Amino acid sequence: MSAIKIETNLNDLDDQLRKVSQLIESLNEMEDKVNMIRFLTIQEFSEISGWSLPVVKNLFNRADFPSCDYGKKKIVEVSAAKKYFSVPRRK
Repeated sequence: MSAIKIETNLNDLDDQLRKVSQLIESLNEMEDKVNMIRFLTIQEFSEISGWSLPVVKNLFNRADFPSCDYGKKKIVEVSAAKKYFSVPRRK
């Protein structure tokens, strides 16, 4: 009887290890999706920053701001915007 219980416990352990491996794989896939490039529109940037739309539009139209045209919309990549604001600027 004890050999059957040990074998059953080993099978259960194998099942649990498979589930943990699948979970780790799923978490890695989610992390990859999170690290994908993310763009913000003028509207989204305004909502996140709390700045008015005219202020954000002026910012997006600055030559030194890393925005680009995507169809009829202007967008900025999140990490490029972070990098832009990490450098002190003066008028």
